[in-house]
Amino acid sequence: GKCRYNTPRTSLIPYPLDGVTLPRQFHHPARTVARFLPKRSLVSFSELGLLPEFIEMLSGREIHDPTPVQRSTIPALLGGASAFAVARTGSGKTLAYALPMLQRLHLLEQAEGMTEQRARPRGLVLTSTRELVGQTVRAIKGVAHKVRARVRGVSGGMRAKEQGGQLSEPVDVLVGNPTRIASLVRSGGLDLSDLRVMVVDEADTLLSPGQRPDLEFLLNQPGAFQRCYFSATLPEPMRQLIVARPEKPIILISKDAHAAPEKLRVQNLAVRHEERIDATHDLLNELPKAERGILFVNRRERAAQVALALTALGHSAVAIHGAMLPDERKAAIKKFRAGEGRFLVTTELGGRGLDISDLRWVLNFELPERPSEYLHRIGRVGRSGSTGTGRVINLHGPQDAAILQDIKRLAAGARLDTGEALRGPRLREKAQPRADRKVVKAAAAQAAQAARTPEREVPLPAGRRGRPRRK
Repeated sequence: GKCRYNTPRTSLIPYPLDGVTLPRQFHHPARTVARFLPKRSLVSFSELGLLPEFIEMLSGREIHDPTPVQRSTIPALLGGASAFAVARTGSGKTLAYALPMLQRLHLLEQAEGMTEQRARPRGLVLTSTRELVGQTVRAIKGVAHKVRARVRGVSGGMRAKEQGGQLSEPVDVLVGNPTRIASLVRSGGLDLSDLRVMVVDEADTLLSPGQRPDLEFLLNQPGAFQRCYFSATLPEPMRQLIVARPEKPIILISKDAHAAPEKLRVQNLAVRHEERIDATHDLLNELPKAERGILFVNRRERAAQVALALTALGHSAVAIHGAMLPDERKAAIKKFRAGEGRFLVTTELGGRGLDISDLRWVLNFELPERPSEYLHRIGRVGRSGSTGTGRVINLHGPQDAAILQDIKRLAAGARLDTGEALRGPRLREKAQPRADRKVVKAAAAQAAQAARTPEREVPLPAGRRGRPRRK
């Protein structure tokens, strides 16, 4: 009946076994509880305290063993603790918060009855993009049917009629962007007076200065509700923000946090900027035709440019970026999920939480500004439950010397340096070319000409030199 723990130097939250409560030191305000495993590891979901309905559902989906982040967070969240969980992207964080949240709301419904008031959720999940709202709603609905929980989603860009339909009926769990949710609360269109659980997904993005005001407005709503944060990285400035939070969440750092997935083969290729289209064309011809992947660039203009050029060379590409209308992005992702297109061309927009099961490779046409963004990108392959070895190909030039050293250290098993700022790119030795509308049109014209004359090289126009614009 007793639970033995390893030394606190190598810690992750201890699991309450056989009714044993957490030791006193783990109730210290905002204590970082990292890599602390009991000698008896919990290897099944039934040992985590989940309801039989969830165990049956997970078994039916061939999910038998919890991931490290699920083993650490599910017992803590079932116990009502506010927590900040840090785990590698693709490690099962959505299930780690969805299962305990749904179980707590189900037990509350049995004790107090089902809520029948419209637009008055008991569970709220905040995430960063419109695409993630839809994806999270689908993921939670996949497990919510066992307890008959009603899950809805609202996000920016949603038509008023569609949004009204989502909030016109009683809802148990609402998923949305902080800006849209805060706007609804301020206007009286959403009532958070009965809120019991709030989850902040992609916390490293939502706690950035640009999105923090709306998030803090929601976090500071009155009521003793549980506040949970999930992130793939924990920069030091963010840790300081969490330590200052009045709810004093426990910080749970999974064993795989701040590290690259193990099942990846990384290839770094030195390529001049004007030769990257040709190099990518050759790489795509070498990769197995049946394998699908994702190609990353740094700016929205470049995404349109690269997709046009590669399509003209005979490759089947689907592009999504911030310059597209919400309906256009939604249609593009739906088309790609349905199997149309061999690869997706995107910016950091596609690097945050996008879960497409059959991706086998990531090609960084341009390396990101910061190592944390690189971890998000390569997390699109080698995800939890995937089989085989994924492949990461990085095209780099002289301006990428600093980030390339970080990439090599991560590939060698090192962990991310968490001292980087929450906002602002890492300074590079040399600025990348800047694309404008004329450059995009010129690239499309050159790509079309190349399709008619395959022997001719199709370099990307260099454009003007200057500081990279944000995507």
